[in-house]
Amino acid sequence: MGLGILFYELSIIIITIVLWFYMRKKGYSHVTRKFIILFLGVLLFEIISEPMWLNIGFDSWAYIYGDITWVLTLGWVNTFMIAILAVDYFFREASEKKKFFLYLLFISALVIPAEAFMISLGVRGYAEFLLETMRSGVVIPVLYLPIEAIYAVPIFCSLILSFYKYINYLFDKK
Repeated sequence: MGLGILFYELSIIIITIVLWFYMRKKGYSHVTRKFIILFLGVLLFEIISEPMWLNIGFDSWAYIYGDITWVLTLGWVNTFMIAILAVDYFFREASEKKKFFLYLLFISALVIPAEAFMISLGVRGYAEFLLETMRSGVVIPVLYLPIEAIYAVPIFCSLILSFYKYINYLFDKK
């Protein structure tokens, strides 16, 4: 496709590598395992919800199933991981219950503009049946996203976050 899309794809891969090395350098435990679990959680969600989204314009090497791209999956992994690291750093004394809601707040604050950016790039869209259910017609100013994204994003993200936290808990429990 275009050079802009290639740059976007390569940027996501580079951010993933930098984030992984940062976590290793800072002494986080089981970094590779955490990335794999989060990748699987995002990928499972993307497979389940695949009919709702349109991921278009990526290079052919980026697609793994239908219009699901492993590059975009990595992008979501990066978004989640950055939010998790930020909450764990700034709110280290908070209970896990409070952190869970803070994770969702931070993730949503990153995901909503990222979604708008991808739509503006033309690599992301919504299936027709999904657009038909967004009947309010209200759009978030500047971002040009349906207002429904404000409540849908935290709901979707809570599923991925729960998967990630629980599977890591099972591994750490051993």
